[in-house]
Amino acid sequence: MKNLFSVLEQSQHQFGPRLALTFRQRYRTKHWTYDELGERIKNLAGALSQRNIEPGSRVLLFGDNSPYWVAAFFAILSRRAIVIPLNPKSTAKQLERIVDSAEPVLLLHTAHSIWAGPSITSLLIEDAAETASAGQVKPALEAEESEIAEIVYTSGTTGNPKGIMLTHGNLLAGLRSLPAAVPLQQTDTVLSIVPLFHLYGQMAGMLYPLSQGCMITYLPSLSSRVILSTLAHTPADYMVTVPEFLKTFMDRLEEKISGWPVFLRRCLRRLLRRRISKTLHTLVSGGAPLAPELESKWRALGFEVLQGYGLTETSPMISINTATANRLGSVGKPLEGVQVKIAPNGEILVKGANVMKGYFRDEVLTQQTFQDDCLKTGDSGKLDMDGYLYVFGRKKYMILGPGGENVFPEDLESELNRNPEVRDSSVVGLDHEGRTIIHAVLLSDYANGDEIVEQANRHLAPHQHIMSWSIWPKADFPRSATRKVKKQELLKHLAEETEPEPDVTVATTPFTRLIARVTNTDPGTIHDSTKLVSDLKLDSLLRIELVGRIEEEFSVELAENQITAQTTVAELKTLIEESKRQATIREQYPRWSLAAWCIRIRPLFQNLIFSLFGLLGKLHVEGMENLGNLKGPVIFMANHRSYLDGLSAVHAIPPRFRSKLGIAAALYPLYEKFQWLAPFIDLSMNSYPFATRLTENIKPSLEYTGRLLDDGWNILIFPEGRMNRTDSILQPLKGGAGILAMEMQVPIVPMAILGTDKILPPEKLLPRKRGQIHIRFGKPLSFSPTENHIDAALSIEKAILDLIQQDIN
Repeated sequence: MKNLFSVLEQSQHQFGPRLALTFRQRYRTKHWTYDELGERIKNLAGALSQRNIEPGSRVLLFGDNSPYWVAAFFAILSRRAIVIPLNPKSTAKQLERIVDSAEPVLLLHTAHSIWAGPSITSLLIEDAAETASAGQVKPALEAEESEIAEIVYTSGTTGNPKGIMLTHGNLLAGLRSLPAAVPLQQTDTVLSIVPLFHLYGQMAGMLYPLSQGCMITYLPSLSSRVILSTLAHTPADYMVTVPEFLKTFMDRLEEKISGWPVFLRRCLRRLLRRRISKTLHTLVSGGAPLAPELESKWRALGFEVLQGYGLTETSPMISINTATANRLGSVGKPLEGVQVKIAPNGEILVKGANVMKGYFRDEVLTQQTFQDDCLKTGDSGKLDMDGYLYVFGRKKYMILGPGGENVFPEDLESELNRNPEVRDSSVVGLDHEGRTIIHAVLLSDYANGDEIVEQANRHLAPHQHIMSWSIWPKADFPRSATRKVKKQELLKHLAEETEPEPDVTVATTPFTRLIARVTNTDPGTIHDSTKLVSDLKLDSLLRIELVGRIEEEFSVELAENQITAQTTVAELKTLIEESKRQATIREQYPRWSLAAWCIRIRPLFQNLIFSLFGLLGKLHVEGMENLGNLKGPVIFMANHRSYLDGLSAVHAIPPRFRSKLGIAAALYPLYEKFQWLAPFIDLSMNSYPFATRLTENIKPSLEYTGRLLDDGWNILIFPEGRMNRTDSILQPLKGGAGILAMEMQVPIVPMAILGTDKILPPEKLLPRKRGQIHIRFGKPLSFSPTENHIDAALSIEKAILDLIQQDIN
């Protein structure tokens, strides 16, 4: 391995056709092989070359975890340029200061990431990755190990953001030492829920698995519902995670078995283990200390837990527990090539090829961070007789956000101190029911700390939101000789304080009990004016979890960003009530009609029905040549004028598509008016409910359809949304047709069904006469994911209309 880009080149050469990356993007699961990843990297590198990205150019990378982020990372490196990964949840002020410091020449961003920073030349990763014009693709430039690969900024709100310079050699050192500690096989699969802008996420959830030929899965959300759904449909042997998630997930599991007798819980734990995943066996935890009690609970479920320790400055790994050398409460033994020693004052010192080059444009800080060629970690710890490392202190009181983000107190203090009512402030991480919450201690004569905190939170990213506050009882904080706040004394004082008894007690409801379970709060203390963030300590991860629980228990859809730092319980109730006005169709995938026994007997029912169908009319099919070279999965979209249309369409669709076909049926009338008939239609035709009315939420229907397509099923849908009982030959198509075409990224086959209304008119349940039915297939249509869904629906409508009018003319 000459440099980081050569790692990917070597993997592509060795594992080309194997799956490299998996990502569920909205309603579909995308799969890239190593060859496909390499192709997109080349396309992006060509686009960068056209924009004069040369060796040493600094390029911002802005976006959530996705295969496109990975492609952009390696494309930048292929130009010998420098990656500057950014937190997509950063505020405009943070981004402005980083841009001022880094002076980048280009911004690469993903389609769903909103850039709120200063104006800078930008490039949409998805567009550039999917297309390459003639002459774009050029050979990769060979970087030396001593060259800077990336600059990682660990703060940005204050005046001097800190950029950590990491060379190719720094990161390669970590890659070379990991196989001996955590050996991966090319057949292993890795699920990573740690953000890629975080170096731990990069190393454990991207660089190392790719170097070993593994498949990596990224997620669009971190709620336990999404993670469980992913584990149910996507194999995972290893999960890269953070302690906060393990705590949240374990709380939920224990909640499920809390009412069971003790002697049954052991058996129930085995069932829970299988429900979590049939393949997952190892949890890799980093970014913050993992409580020994929590680690023991996960081990009791049968999982191997590997806790590691590191810093961004050490690329990032220093030590890790392994399957063969694992000690509860420790962070393992130092990795090969990493030297660790304990200074006389107890500070952990590190030396090795993995240690950073220094801080960008800050030689003074760089010199202050080293002692005798060793990096001063700022953490206190000890090495036992067997070489296991134990960490006692948090680095400079840095707080790890629930999603793995670093929260630096000085950033929050800077925002608080802008308030004229605040003489000074000190932000610390407090342990609260096993979670770390962000607490602000204020020097202020102003009694309303809520108002001060709310004002600060408006200018902070969600993962930085201050959750609680207190007023310091003395004139000044305890300070050192250099006037630094002695935070350890603040923490000691806060630990000794006893919380006052709540002065409000209310009757609990299922809603308040749900909030109480998520936040681990007494439900009797929750009332309408309770603020979710400041009063209940709702951090960014628990916010995602709360939205997921609400979705499950109240059958409504909420977006995470609808819950802000100011949202109260009453306001959350209002959001839920507004969402309830839209009825929700919720189907667990797969539903019973996809069971193996249903699939086996379905052709028998269909053949019987088709025989009876011949008594009603003669079927004439045209346009089969348009399906000749078509490969599934596809979506068939047809007009709708009779209850015979579904049966006619299924009969006409060729067996190679019909053998794996699902029918998206409107909730009304099949699942309401003809509820007694629905099970038979589900069994014989594999129908499933699909939202079509304005009062229905379409998202669950789209999710189920996406799962079907992921598993190779074809779909038949009637995009008018309801049967056409008008004089027009075709009703305007629903917007959902365009969303399906745009989001599902499979060919759309337009169909015209003619004559069924003569045999069985609308609103009639018995046939009027025998007749002829014409089915016509049109040419498949394809749509870009960036197209407007209304334009897509109009294109499909025109194609169906043209097929119908051929018969009329």
